[in-house]
Amino acid sequence: MKTTVETAFEAVRELVRTFEANKRAYLEPNYREAQARKDFIDKFFIALGWDVNHDIQKNPYEQEVKVEPTVTVGATQNHADYAFCLAPNFNNVRFLVEAKKPSAAITTNENYFQVIRYGWNSQTPLAVLTDFHVFQVLDCRYKPDPDTILKRGVATYHYWEYNDHEKFARIYWLFSREAVATGSLEKRAFELPKPHGKAVQRGLFPGGYKPVDESFLEEFDEFRTDLARVFKTTDPQLDSETLTELAQRTLDRLVFLRFLEDRGIEIQRLVDKFGDTGTVWDDFIATSRRLDGIYNGIVFKKHTILDAPSFTVDDVVFGEICERLASVNTPYHFNSIPLHILGSIYERFLGKVIVATPKRVRVEEKPEVRKAGGVYYTPEYVSRYIVANTVGKLISGRTPTEIASLRFADIACGSGSFLLCIYDLLLQHHGSYYNALPKREQAQAVKRGDCIEREGKLYLSLRKKREILLNNIYGVDIDAQAAEVAQLSLYLRLLKDETPISTRQYLLDFEHVAQMKKLLPDLSKNIVCGNSLIGMDILDGQLFPREEERKLNPMNFEDAFPVIMKCGGFDSIVGNPPWGADFCDEALAYLRRKCSRVISRMIDSYIYFIDRALRSVSESGFVGLIVPSTILNQVDAKPVRKLLLERGLTHLVSLGQGIFGAKVLNTSTIFVSGGPRTAEMFILGNLSQAPLEKRPEEITKLKDSPWKAWKTEVEVDPHFTFFVNSSETTGLLAKLRGLHPPLSKSVWGSIQRGVSPDVVSAHVVDNVQAGKLRIESAILRPSVSGTQIKRYAPWTQDQQIIYTSRSTRIQEFPKAFRYLEEHKHLNSCREVKEGKHPWWCLHRPRDPEIFNSPKFIGLTTTRTIELVYDEKDSIYVTDAMYVFSTQPHIDPYALLAVMHSRLFLLLYRLANQDESRVIPQVKASKLQTLPFPTLTEKEERVSKLAQRCREMLSSKKQLAFAKTDKDKTYYENKCASLDHQIDLIVYDLYGLTKDEIKLVEGTGSYA
Repeated sequence: MKTTVETAFEAVRELVRTFEANKRAYLEPNYREAQARKDFIDKFFIALGWDVNHDIQKNPYEQEVKVEPTVTVGATQNHADYAFCLAPNFNNVRFLVEAKKPSAAITTNENYFQVIRYGWNSQTPLAVLTDFHVFQVLDCRYKPDPDTILKRGVATYHYWEYNDHEKFARIYWLFSREAVATGSLEKRAFELPKPHGKAVQRGLFPGGYKPVDESFLEEFDEFRTDLARVFKTTDPQLDSETLTELAQRTLDRLVFLRFLEDRGIEIQRLVDKFGDTGTVWDDFIATSRRLDGIYNGIVFKKHTILDAPSFTVDDVVFGEICERLASVNTPYHFNSIPLHILGSIYERFLGKVIVATPKRVRVEEKPEVRKAGGVYYTPEYVSRYIVANTVGKLISGRTPTEIASLRFADIACGSGSFLLCIYDLLLQHHGSYYNALPKREQAQAVKRGDCIEREGKLYLSLRKKREILLNNIYGVDIDAQAAEVAQLSLYLRLLKDETPISTRQYLLDFEHVAQMKKLLPDLSKNIVCGNSLIGMDILDGQLFPREEERKLNPMNFEDAFPVIMKCGGFDSIVGNPPWGADFCDEALAYLRRKCSRVISRMIDSYIYFIDRALRSVSESGFVGLIVPSTILNQVDAKPVRKLLLERGLTHLVSLGQGIFGAKVLNTSTIFVSGGPRTAEMFILGNLSQAPLEKRPEEITKLKDSPWKAWKTEVEVDPHFTFFVNSSETTGLLAKLRGLHPPLSKSVWGSIQRGVSPDVVSAHVVDNVQAGKLRIESAILRPSVSGTQIKRYAPWTQDQQIIYTSRSTRIQEFPKAFRYLEEHKHLNSCREVKEGKHPWWCLHRPRDPEIFNSPKFIGLTTTRTIELVYDEKDSIYVTDAMYVFSTQPHIDPYALLAVMHSRLFLLLYRLANQDESRVIPQVKASKLQTLPFPTLTEKEERVSKLAQRCREMLSSKKQLAFAKTDKDKTYYENKCASLDHQIDLIVYDLYGLTKDEIKLVEGTGSYA
């Protein structure tokens, strides 16, 4: 809907004239909220460019403006009046609007708390409270606190101020569709005050500057700990696993109950009333048993321990948990929390387990979570992108009848984030299909009971949504609690758009149909707890302890999904499988046998999941997974890259670092593969250089690339690397690889790392230097530190002393080291940590001769290429550096210049796929493969290049010792000029064209 600030201003001025002309009538108590919405508020936001009346967006599952009818449940409304989104993500609310009638006071604690609670739970930074007479902007970033809620106002406008063009423009450029699409709300929220330092101490932000997911997870962890303790008190025999299950099931029930209340499906408030007829716990159990007869599913399923009459729980503790979740002043509104946010809460929640000892109970992270540095939940835009390009392609153009036979799965589903995306897409597709039909065809195409008509639009019935869920969606997870939460998430989505009337009608319609007489379907055959990688055949001929066997949790796909596997497998498998998982020796041996086609020297669990997914999908199916970027270029991943090409690669997108948080070292990559390739194009993208906040938008802009050209470039690479950089730059790398030999041909032997160190006390170093200890001189070596290895930097030998062992086994170390071992009392870890100079004891190098001759020393822990040339001998380095010598005919200074050139750095980054790491690392294995010109000393261009390199070294040294600003500026300019001259010679040596030089020059600096 096209609008401008001028057209909007004129339209709203007309509304102001109408309001002013009949102001007395509009301020009468009998002028209701519904009338104010229709007469003014709807038209106000239509003027701002929003399709409030859905004149354009007919499909109720694909509408940017969700308008709630004015319905209240008891004294509590169940949702904000308006929720504004942007296509294509119709689940991501950008801002909310709460409408009131003009006659009532609008600035009240109750109104502010209601609106801000909606906004905070929806994770929208700003919300609007308006009766048209007054327009208030509220800050929703803080946890709602009734005592301070009135301090959350950001701006207030009265209706006569809409006539002021400047003031109206402020509203327009914040809430119009045009403005929201350019990030206006996020920008405004960023400008608002943030709590820090003394402001927090003075209580200026008592509501808590904490998003709903962090706040709820924190409380959820407390609830779990409290429940585990009271359960353990009730039955001291309960073990850790049982306590984990009991606490999980109890909390799942409470969350589901609160969702039913806030959605309005359960008209009476339930959790609030626990304790009215008996104890709080007894009422909770009685309600669970009653609702099991209505809803079905795993949530209320009778539990042998939990629902036993003899299992009694401390009412004070449990009552407090219920009070914190259900009080009218609770900050949580479960119908407003987006399901993907609730899923992210649960994903992190599932990363911890209860550990019970005879005397105490505690909650701790699972070992695999500690190893990974936390739980990383897939961002929703990534899940949606993968699902759209797998499931979306399969259902495109198909009718609901055709889609009913398709099967989609996540075989490491966790809390079900990908399954929710699949379900959302299916609901949108079905809704769009039915609503797009001409009226005369709807009666024939829509089966009786599939849809319900409301306000001229067709909504999927609860029966149809159940049918889609049962027919199309499947999941597997080794964790029983994860499988339970995945089911819970899908149940919440199933009921998300239902009302008390629709659910009651369903129960009436199917009260005599055994398999459908409850609201929720049984998902136990769809969402399975089992090990996707290990089948039951691992038990053949092997005896595992009972606990070890249960931990393995082996599962056969043929047993869990017999019909699907007999028909050729799933139509699509998507997800974010575990990376770096640990396996016992038996499991590892089993996987190496089963997955031999993707096995190389080293292996990672994500590669096993790729193999399992490709084995479990049909011939024409699609697989879309998130994997670490090491798949692009790691030598050990070459077999799986080959398999993906054979199977049919359709997408390859580098997401860049940071989407899972700063702690994840590897960037993440999507690949999507399907049946044998037939298309001439495929999607190739690299988002690693885009800011994090821009990546959701950038991923939607990715376009097709020529398949044949990309595949040719891959085949030229001896390591079969997958490129995600632009076709121009990767084409340059491929061309130069065809024209020049690799760097390894110019190196004598190979590039190798320095020697691994052990730290010996600084006291010993002092004594050695003072001559107090006698040590064999043959085993002492001078060394350099990493701080000396800089691009063209002057350097001298460090005063550090290093000791080189004659063997890597301590018992064979020479007498001098044994003497030091006898003086362990001199060692002091504290002094080493405090930064006092350590003494390094180095293991014997593979090739000691490389240290005893002229050589290059390069730094590994850097984001660029930094080398020095050591003309002396006997210099040793640690494994934070790499070393190599050149072939006799190579001019070493010419080589130093090429490796420090802009072009060579670009080639390295292309080959390494711009891999970002928290701790940067230059990989010697990649350097050796890069194309490198022959640098014969007598060749004129090579001599000129070597001369420029020596001039650069001299200028850098003079710059380092420059005292005045004038001298510093002079040498800085001279170094910049020499850099450019060196680059030009290097371009010539490589044979670059003018266009290729322009391309290289546009790629950035030497850093």
